[in-house]
Amino acid sequence: MRQTPLVRRLRLPQLLLVCMAGNGDNFRAMADALHVTQPAITKMAHELERTLGAAVFDRSASDARLTPFGQAVRTHAQQVLAALEQLEQDLPRYREGAAPALHLGSPSFTAAVLLARPVAQWLQQLPGVQVSMRDGVSADLLAALLAGELDCVIGSLEETAASDADLARLQFEPLYDDHVAFVTHADTAGSQRLRSFAHLLTLPWVMPPRNSQVWMALRREFTTAGHDLPRGMVEASSVPAIGAILSHAPGTIGAMRADVARYLTRHFSLRQLDIRPVIALPQVGILRLRAAPRSEPLETLLALVRAEVTELFARS
Repeated sequence: MRQTPLVRRLRLPQLLLVCMAGNGDNFRAMADALHVTQPAITKMAHELERTLGAAVFDRSASDARLTPFGQAVRTHAQQVLAALEQLEQDLPRYREGAAPALHLGSPSFTAAVLLARPVAQWLQQLPGVQVSMRDGVSADLLAALLAGELDCVIGSLEETAASDADLARLQFEPLYDDHVAFVTHADTAGSQRLRSFAHLLTLPWVMPPRNSQVWMALRREFTTAGHDLPRGMVEASSVPAIGAILSHAPGTIGAMRADVARYLTRHFSLRQLDIRPVIALPQVGILRLRAAPRSEPLETLLALVRAEVTELFARS
């Protein structure tokens, strides 16, 4: 990495100022937090703006509000500081000779259905590697990726959760299309006649949490079609829990991603229903930052993920 003028002149506390201003702190609060005087903070801010060549802080405001330029800088400042925070956490392991860890994000469903076997294979192929897996809804995982807290996200791209500038920083490799699928116990009475939402709404449901893409897609569909939302409902983010509940409760409907439905019908006494119309969900794919350096361990893992996708659909 070459030493650019920015690398030589920029100081880490200046990046802290940008992030703190983005969180609503004024210069006095920054001075207290950094244990310096307020004039020292003002000087630091001026030096930062000279280094970057534009106004970072809006001085017409009573607080230290960021200018649009400052907001753009804040995104990169968050990434740098997140990387340093992760380094601080990893240093004890590195001192003991451990390999760097990968930090992956995925919804719980995707982790169980798609990532479990590739990660297990990856651990066998590269002894000593470390991986940290974070689950969550798409919007939260996207925010963590943009902040530099994750190396990669395997999931859907939640476009409404990111600005145009953020989307321009992302690289998305689609893996497969997805849609909402419905399953029920094989012993559910009259399941062959369950063809529409109106039929399903007479039964209790098990489905992902309300901030999930599945739930929000269903809510839009119900509202558009003039249907009420299901009244009897269990919300769960665990694939095994949903499968177990449905396997013990004939007459209950499970709403989930199509890949999860395929998984549950193979491992539990469940059958998939043919409900129309089909409710599309965003594609599932690999999300990375365009500027992220190449990582051979990550590339090895992603190759296994792609192979798993091929096999999953071959078995469907």
